[in-house]
Amino acid sequence: MSGIAKLRTQLEPLNLNDSPTSTMTRTRSSSRPRYTSSTSSQTGRSDDDTSSENGSISYEVKLEHDFANDAVSEKPMYAAVEGGLVPRKMQADDFEPLRCLGKGTYGTVLLVKQRTTGRLYAQKQFKKASVVVKKSLVEQTKTERQILESVSRHPFVVNLHYAFQDHEKLYLILEYGQGGELFTHLNTEKMFSESTAAFYMAEMVLALSYLHDSLGVVYRDLKPENCLLDARGHLLLTDFGLSKVAVGDDDSCHSMLGTVEYMAPEVILGKKYGKAVDWWSFGALGYDLMTGNPPFRGANNAKIQQNIVKQKVLMPYFLSLDAKDLLSRLLRKDPAKRLGSRMPKDLEIIKNHRFFRKIDWKKLAKREVEPPIQPIITDPELAENFAPEFTDLALSPLTTSKDPWGSMSPRDSFKEDPFGGFSFVAPSSLLGRGSLDFYE
Repeated sequence: MSGIAKLRTQLEPLNLNDSPTSTMTRTRSSSRPRYTSSTSSQTGRSDDDTSSENGSISYEVKLEHDFANDAVSEKPMYAAVEGGLVPRKMQADDFEPLRCLGKGTYGTVLLVKQRTTGRLYAQKQFKKASVVVKKSLVEQTKTERQILESVSRHPFVVNLHYAFQDHEKLYLILEYGQGGELFTHLNTEKMFSESTAAFYMAEMVLALSYLHDSLGVVYRDLKPENCLLDARGHLLLTDFGLSKVAVGDDDSCHSMLGTVEYMAPEVILGKKYGKAVDWWSFGALGYDLMTGNPPFRGANNAKIQQNIVKQKVLMPYFLSLDAKDLLSRLLRKDPAKRLGSRMPKDLEIIKNHRFFRKIDWKKLAKREVEPPIQPIITDPELAENFAPEFTDLALSPLTTSKDPWGSMSPRDSFKEDPFGGFSFVAPSSLLGRGSLDFYE
């Protein structure tokens, strides 16, 4: 595969069905609502936001001063501890911004180069003034940071290298997926062969089961935009801003979170739900990969939601019987009957399904299976596999106010720092390796 950035602008959407909505062009989630409000008929409130009565609308308010406290100031280059020196917390000017990789309502992702080592990272940054206006956004940001720290070098989940903050912003320094978003490759190819889809779905299975079983996390936002590829073409699951931590088998959520096309029926209906919602999204994404469209579409979000809840999923004629069987079992509207709801038994059923008959799961987990997509990378700094709508954006100059509070003490204006303990430095075994040789 080559010329991702150029080809994606030349190909027209593939019309697979006769329905009026089949000619819809593929749009990013940045132009589709990513729901963060509760639809629970019992409480009417989000499980992530208890500070607002309706929790359904959020506004970005431009504040004259950001919230910060004296603990924000960074340490010297190295911190002395018993037995030697450890790397100090990073600062924004330790990284040179190269280009934009993605942009959302509250956060921006930049490709940056660490000035001291020359290593490339993806820097996700949030404006505190935007985040702190809504309590749920503060919690989502802290949750993402917590999950990323908990990830123990899983081969198919993006790794966190540093986290830090200054007076204006929060920063996450993440592994750089040089292969770009799966969304971009799918947008170019329009749909994948079943063997290609099976490879990436298999890597998703390992990533999701790790998040569920090892971290107790419900992901809640599985979609092509959140599936990155590394330089070799392996999957890297990213963006945990909507995930829920420490959800056991008996725990549940009731927030309406996620991107509508991949949202499970129980989420739309405002019912309590658990990890089975991720397996619905997994089925919806698998359908998208193999057909070029999510399983349920409509002229607007309300119609899409209505179809997800009421419409029967239709399988295109060109899908194999194995693909149809797997997708139909994942896309069952009753979560109790959905494949993936009875773990760990269902995990073995998924792995042994004939759709994955060519997958060697042991080799896959060791990254010993060659990916079907081989990203073309002439220069990693060019971010060639990311969408030009982002990479062509001009970068804003790096400006950090020395004293954004003026003569006013931050302690007088904000008694408690909502981002205390945000800073993080990864273990030296991770920091000492580049993105290309990390898993070798």
